[in-house]
Amino acid sequence: MDTIKAKFKVLWELGEIYTSPLNLFLILLGVSFSTYHYNHTWNWRIILYVLTILFFHVAVNIFNNYMDYKNASDAHDYKVKSNIIGRENLNLATVKKAFLFFLALASFFGLLLVWSTNLVLLGLGVLGFYVGLFYSSGPKPLNSLPIAETVTSLFSGFVIPLIGAYLCLYDQVDFSFHTIKLVFFISLPMVVMMFNNLLANNTCDLEEDIVNGRKTLVYYLGKKKAVQLFKVVFVFNFLWLILLVYLKLAPFPILLLVLLFPKYWKSLSPYFEVQDKQKTFPVALKNMAAIMMLYPILYTIGVVFAQF
Repeated sequence: MDTIKAKFKVLWELGEIYTSPLNLFLILLGVSFSTYHYNHTWNWRIILYVLTILFFHVAVNIFNNYMDYKNASDAHDYKVKSNIIGRENLNLATVKKAFLFFLALASFFGLLLVWSTNLVLLGLGVLGFYVGLFYSSGPKPLNSLPIAETVTSLFSGFVIPLIGAYLCLYDQVDFSFHTIKLVFFISLPMVVMMFNNLLANNTCDLEEDIVNGRKTLVYYLGKKKAVQLFKVVFVFNFLWLILLVYLKLAPFPILLLVLLFPKYWKSLSPYFEVQDKQKTFPVALKNMAAIMMLYPILYTIGVVFAQF
C-alpha cells in the first residue's frame, strides 16, 4: 500500500495532476455559454471530452518535465533539485512509458469524439496536441520563444471552452463565425489570466531560463516591464468583465468578481515587489487560479438564474 501511495505521489507531481481541475472549469464555461446563448446544455460527448482533456493534460505535463530534464544545462542544480525526475531519480524509460500511456488514453477518447462528430474536431484536436507536445520539444520549443505565453493561453483559455460549446451545440445550432466570436469574448478572461500566470512563471524563472537558452517574452521585456504588463493585463480583465455584462454577453453574477478586485490586487503586492519562484510565484498562481475558477462558476450561476 505504501508503495502504491509513493508511486501515485510521484505521478501526482510528474503529471501535475493537481492542476487538472482547472480544465474542468474551462469546459464548464463552454457548456454554460451554450446554455446561456442558445439554450442547449451538455450531452454525453462532454464526458468523452473531459476524459480526453484530463488524460492529455497529464501526458503533456509528464512530457514537459521529461524534456525540461533532458534539455537542462548542467550549469545549475535544476536537474537534481527542481525537476522531479532528478529529485526522485526516476528512470527516463519509465517516464517515457507513462507519457505514452496517458497520450494513448487521450488519443483514444479524442478519436471517439471525432467519430461521433466530424473532422472539424479532429483539426482542433491536432492543433491542441501540437501546441501541448511542442511546448517543450522540437528545434524551437514554444517555452523558449516570446510567443509562448500568448499561444499557450489562447489554446487553453479559448480553444478548450470553444470545443466544449461546439460539442453542446453539435447538430443543434449552426456553429458560425459569430458563435466563435462570442465564445472568444466570453473566454477572454480565462485567456488573459492564463497569460498572466505564464508570464509570472517566466518572470520568476528568468535567470534559470537564460542559462537554459530560453528567450521568453520576459527575456526581451525584463522583469520590471514584465510586472508592469502583468498589472495592465490584470486591470484589463476586470474592465472586460464589466463590458461583457453591459453587452449582455455574460450574466450579471460575474460582476461579483469585479467587487473582489481590491482584494486580489492587495494580495498580489508581494509578487509585485519581488519575483521569486518559491516565495511569491505561488501568490500569483493562487490568485490567477482563483479567478479562473470563480469566473465560470459565477457564469454558470447566472445561467441557472436566467432559466427562471
